Amino acid sequence: MRTTFLVLILFSFIKLNAQNKRSFLLKGNVLVSDSLSISSIHVINKSRGSATITNEFGYFELFSSTNDTIIFSSVQYKLKILVVSQEILETKKIIVPLETFVNELSEVIVKPHNLSGDLFNDIANSTTKPINFYNLGIPGFTGKRKEKIISPTSIIATAILSGNIPVDPIYKYISGYYKNLKKKRSLEIDFNLISNLIKFYGFEYFKTSFGLREEEIYDFVSGTYDNYPVKETFINNEHNKVINFFEENYKRILGSK
Repeated sequence: MRTTFLVLILFSFIKLNAQNKRSFLLKGNVLVSDSLSISSIHVINKSRGSATITNEFGYFELFSSTNDTIIFSSVQYKLKILVVSQEILETKKIIVPLETFVNELSEVIVKPHNLSGDLFNDIANSTTKPINFYNLGIPGFTGKRKEKIISPTSIIATAILSGNIPVDPIYKYISGYYKNLKKKRSLEIDFNLISNLIKFYGFEYFKTSFGLREEEIYDFVSGTYDNYPVKETFINNEHNKVINFFEENYKRILGSK
Protein backbone atom coordinates (compact mmCIF):
# COMPACT_ATOMS: atom_id res chain seq x y z
CA MET A 1 0.00 0.00 0.00
CA ARG A 2 2.76 2.42 0.98
CA THR A 3 4.75 1.50 -2.15
CA THR A 4 1.76 2.20 -4.40
CA PHE A 5 1.28 5.61 -2.76
CA LEU A 6 4.93 6.57 -3.34
CA VAL A 7 4.73 5.49 -6.98
CA LEU A 8 1.62 7.66 -7.48
CA ILE A 9 3.34 10.69 -5.90
CA LEU A 10 6.46 10.18 -8.03
CA PHE A 11 4.37 9.81 -11.20
CA SER A 12 2.43 12.98 -10.36
CA PHE A 13 5.70 14.91 -9.79
CA ILE A 14 7.14 13.70 -13.11
CA LYS A 15 3.91 14.64 -14.91
CA LEU A 16 3.86 18.10 -13.28
CA ASN A 17 7.55 18.66 -14.10
CA ALA A 18 6.94 17.58 -17.69
CA GLN A 19 4.10 20.08 -17.92
CA ASN A 20 6.36 22.82 -16.52
CA LYS A 21 9.10 21.98 -19.04
CA ARG A 22 6.71 21.82 -21.96
CA SER A 23 7.82 24.11 -24.76
CA PHE A 24 5.83 27.17 -25.75
CA LEU A 25 6.41 29.37 -28.78
CA LEU A 26 7.52 32.65 -27.25
CA LYS A 27 6.67 35.63 -29.45
CA GLY A 28 7.81 39.19 -28.98
CA ASN A 29 9.24 42.45 -30.20
CA VAL A 30 12.33 44.36 -29.16
CA LEU A 31 11.79 48.04 -28.46
CA VAL A 32 14.42 50.79 -28.77
CA SER A 33 14.31 54.53 -28.16
CA ASP A 34 16.41 55.66 -31.13
CA SER A 35 16.54 55.22 -34.88
CA LEU A 36 19.07 52.38 -34.91
CA SER A 37 18.22 49.20 -36.77
CA ILE A 38 16.27 46.60 -34.80
CA SER A 39 16.77 43.79 -37.30
CA SER A 40 19.25 40.91 -36.94
CA ILE A 41 19.39 41.16 -33.14
CA HIS A 42 20.36 37.75 -31.73
CA VAL A 43 17.77 36.10 -29.46
CA ILE A 44 19.39 33.12 -27.73
CA ASN A 45 17.79 30.52 -25.46
CA LYS A 46 20.80 29.72 -23.32
CA SER A 47 19.04 26.88 -21.52
CA ARG A 48 18.11 25.04 -24.74
CA GLY A 49 20.98 26.09 -26.95
CA SER A 50 18.61 27.41 -29.62
CA ALA A 51 18.60 30.84 -31.22
CA THR A 52 16.98 33.14 -33.74
CA ILE A 53 17.26 36.76 -34.94
CA THR A 54 14.76 39.59 -35.11
CA ASN A 55 13.29 40.67 -38.43
CA GLU A 56 13.29 44.22 -39.79
CA PHE A 57 10.49 45.15 -37.38
CA GLY A 58 12.26 43.68 -34.34
CA TYR A 59 9.90 40.68 -34.17
CA PHE A 60 11.08 37.24 -33.03
CA GLU A 61 9.75 33.76 -32.21
CA LEU A 62 11.57 31.21 -30.05
CA PHE A 63 10.49 28.01 -28.30
CA SER A 64 10.95 28.33 -24.54
CA SER A 65 9.95 26.82 -21.24
CA THR A 66 9.66 28.24 -17.75
CA ASN A 67 12.97 29.26 -16.15
CA ASP A 68 14.77 29.31 -19.49
CA THR A 69 17.31 32.10 -19.84
CA ILE A 70 16.88 34.22 -22.96
CA ILE A 71 19.70 36.53 -24.07
CA PHE A 72 19.28 39.45 -26.46
CA SER A 73 22.61 40.39 -28.03
CA SER A 74 23.72 43.04 -30.55
CA VAL A 75 26.78 45.27 -31.00
CA GLN A 76 24.50 48.31 -31.01
CA TYR A 77 22.67 47.53 -27.76
CA LYS A 78 23.49 46.51 -24.21
CA LEU A 79 23.18 42.82 -23.38
CA LYS A 80 19.69 41.95 -22.16
CA ILE A 81 18.97 38.82 -20.08
CA LEU A 82 15.42 37.58 -19.54
CA VAL A 83 14.35 34.63 -17.35
CA VAL A 84 11.15 33.11 -18.71
CA SER A 85 8.33 32.88 -16.19
CA GLN A 86 4.94 31.19 -16.53
CA GLU A 87 3.36 34.63 -16.81
CA ILE A 88 5.60 35.45 -19.79
CA LEU A 89 4.69 32.19 -21.50
CA GLU A 90 0.99 32.93 -21.06
CA THR A 91 1.43 36.34 -22.69
CA LYS A 92 0.56 36.37 -26.39
CA LYS A 93 3.47 38.66 -27.24
CA ILE A 94 6.11 40.24 -25.03
CA ILE A 95 7.86 43.58 -25.48
CA VAL A 96 11.59 43.61 -24.66
CA PRO A 97 13.11 47.11 -24.31
CA LEU A 98 16.82 47.42 -25.23
CA GLU A 99 19.31 50.14 -24.26
CA THR A 100 21.72 51.63 -26.77
CA PHE A 101 25.32 50.62 -26.16
CA VAL A 102 27.67 53.65 -26.02
CA ASN A 103 31.37 52.80 -26.10
CA GLU A 104 32.86 55.83 -24.31
CA LEU A 105 36.56 56.23 -24.98
CA SER A 106 38.97 58.49 -23.14
CA GLU A 107 39.46 61.86 -24.77
CA VAL A 108 42.29 61.82 -27.27
CA ILE A 109 43.65 65.08 -28.66
CA VAL A 110 45.39 64.63 -31.99
CA LYS A 111 47.93 67.29 -32.87
CA PRO A 112 51.12 67.37 -34.94
CA HIS A 113 53.25 68.37 -31.94
CA ASN A 114 53.64 67.81 -28.21
CA LEU A 115 53.21 71.44 -27.15
CA SER A 116 50.96 72.46 -24.26
CA GLY A 117 50.50 76.10 -25.23
CA ASP A 118 52.49 77.28 -22.20
CA LEU A 119 55.70 78.71 -23.68
CA PHE A 120 57.83 78.50 -20.52
CA ASN A 121 56.61 74.97 -19.73
CA ASP A 122 57.30 73.80 -23.30
CA ILE A 123 60.81 75.28 -23.22
CA ALA A 124 61.53 73.61 -19.85
CA ASN A 125 60.33 70.22 -21.17
CA SER A 126 62.06 70.52 -24.52
CA THR A 127 64.42 67.68 -25.40
CA THR A 128 65.93 69.57 -28.33
CA LYS A 129 69.63 70.29 -27.95
CA PRO A 130 70.48 74.01 -28.03
CA ILE A 131 72.10 75.28 -31.23
CA ASN A 132 74.96 77.75 -31.15
CA PHE A 133 77.33 79.19 -33.72
CA TYR A 134 79.72 76.26 -33.21
CA ASN A 135 77.03 73.87 -34.53
CA LEU A 136 76.47 76.13 -37.54
CA GLY A 137 80.17 76.64 -38.24
CA ILE A 138 80.13 80.43 -37.90
CA PRO A 139 82.21 82.73 -35.67
CA GLY A 140 80.63 84.15 -32.54
CA PHE A 141 81.34 86.01 -29.32
CA THR A 142 81.55 83.87 -26.17
CA GLY A 143 82.73 86.45 -23.66
CA LYS A 144 80.73 88.61 -21.29
CA ARG A 145 78.98 91.41 -23.14
CA LYS A 146 79.90 94.86 -21.91
CA GLU A 147 78.10 98.15 -22.17
CA LYS A 148 79.20 100.12 -25.20
CA ILE A 149 80.89 103.44 -24.45
CA ILE A 150 79.50 105.96 -26.95
CA SER A 151 81.86 108.72 -28.09
CA PRO A 152 80.74 112.39 -28.38
CA THR A 153 81.05 112.13 -32.18
CA SER A 154 78.65 109.17 -32.24
CA ILE A 155 76.19 111.01 -29.99
CA ILE A 156 76.15 114.04 -32.33
CA ALA A 157 75.85 111.85 -35.45
CA THR A 158 72.92 109.94 -33.95
CA ALA A 159 71.13 113.19 -33.09
CA ILE A 160 71.60 114.57 -36.62
CA LEU A 161 70.56 111.39 -38.47
CA SER A 162 67.57 110.42 -36.31
CA GLY A 163 66.36 113.90 -35.39
CA ASN A 164 66.11 112.77 -31.77
CA ILE A 165 68.33 113.76 -28.88
CA PRO A 166 69.88 110.64 -27.24
CA VAL A 167 69.33 111.75 -23.65
CA ASP A 168 70.81 108.67 -21.93
CA PRO A 169 74.24 108.72 -23.70
CA ILE A 170 74.50 112.51 -23.24
CA TYR A 171 73.81 112.20 -19.51
CA LYS A 172 76.34 109.39 -19.10
CA TYR A 173 78.97 111.40 -20.94
CA ILE A 174 78.37 114.66 -19.00
CA SER A 175 78.13 112.94 -15.60
CA GLY A 176 81.48 111.21 -16.13
CA TYR A 177 79.85 107.75 -16.19
CA TYR A 178 81.60 106.75 -19.42
CA LYS A 179 84.93 108.11 -18.16
CA ASN A 180 84.71 106.10 -14.94
CA LEU A 181 83.54 103.03 -16.83
CA LYS A 182 86.49 103.28 -19.20
CA LYS A 183 88.88 103.71 -16.26
CA LYS A 184 87.32 100.75 -14.45
CA ARG A 185 87.72 98.52 -17.48
CA SER A 186 91.33 99.63 -17.89
CA LEU A 187 92.02 98.81 -14.24
CA GLU A 188 90.35 95.41 -14.66
CA ILE A 189 92.60 94.65 -17.62
CA ASP A 190 95.67 95.80 -15.69
CA PHE A 191 94.70 93.78 -12.62
CA ASN A 192 94.20 90.62 -14.68
CA LEU A 193 97.54 91.04 -16.43
CA ILE A 194 99.42 91.74 -13.18
CA SER A 195 97.81 88.64 -11.63
CA ASN A 196 98.89 86.59 -14.64
CA LEU A 197 102.47 87.87 -14.27
CA ILE A 198 102.57 86.78 -10.62
CA LYS A 199 101.07 83.37 -11.46
CA PHE A 200 103.48 82.86 -14.37
CA TYR A 201 106.70 83.63 -12.47
CA GLY A 202 105.46 82.37 -9.11
CA PHE A 203 105.66 83.73 -5.56
CA GLU A 204 108.95 81.93 -4.90
CA TYR A 205 110.70 83.77 -7.74
CA PHE A 206 109.89 87.18 -6.23
CA LYS A 207 110.70 86.03 -2.69
CA THR A 208 114.05 84.51 -3.66
CA SER A 209 115.20 87.08 -6.25
CA PHE A 210 114.14 90.25 -4.44
CA GLY A 211 113.58 89.18 -0.84
CA LEU A 212 109.92 90.27 -0.95
CA ARG A 213 107.25 89.15 1.48
CA GLU A 214 104.13 87.66 -0.07
CA GLU A 215 101.99 90.74 0.68
CA GLU A 216 104.60 92.99 -1.06
CA ILE A 217 104.69 91.11 -4.36
CA TYR A 218 101.55 92.64 -5.95
CA ASP A 219 102.72 96.23 -5.31
CA PHE A 220 106.17 95.40 -6.70
CA VAL A 221 104.81 93.87 -9.92
CA SER A 222 102.24 96.68 -10.25
CA GLY A 223 105.03 99.28 -9.95
CA THR A 224 107.07 97.52 -12.63
CA TYR A 225 103.95 97.37 -14.83
CA ASP A 226 103.36 101.13 -14.49
CA ASN A 227 106.97 102.19 -15.18
CA TYR A 228 108.09 99.73 -17.87
CA PRO A 229 106.53 98.29 -21.07
CA VAL A 230 105.81 95.00 -19.32
CA LYS A 231 102.41 94.44 -20.95
CA GLU A 232 103.57 94.29 -24.59
CA THR A 233 106.75 92.42 -23.68
CA PHE A 234 104.91 89.74 -21.70
CA ILE A 235 102.25 89.29 -24.41
CA ASN A 236 105.06 88.82 -26.97
CA ASN A 237 106.59 86.09 -24.73
CA GLU A 238 109.84 88.09 -24.29
CA HIS A 239 110.31 86.81 -20.74
CA ASN A 240 114.01 87.72 -20.41
CA LYS A 241 113.11 91.35 -21.00
CA VAL A 242 110.32 91.14 -18.42
CA ILE A 243 112.82 89.79 -15.87
CA ASN A 244 115.17 92.65 -16.72
CA PHE A 245 112.31 95.11 -16.05
CA PHE A 246 111.74 93.50 -12.63
CA GLU A 247 115.48 93.83 -11.81
CA GLU A 248 115.62 97.45 -13.00
CA ASN A 249 112.55 98.32 -10.94
CA TYR A 250 114.09 96.65 -7.89
CA LYS A 251 117.27 98.74 -8.33
CA ARG A 252 115.13 101.86 -8.77
CA ILE A 253 113.34 101.16 -5.47
CA LEU A 254 116.66 100.56 -3.66
CA GLY A 255 118.10 103.77 -5.12
CA SER A 256 115.16 105.82 -3.89
CA LYS A 257 115.62 104.70 -0.30
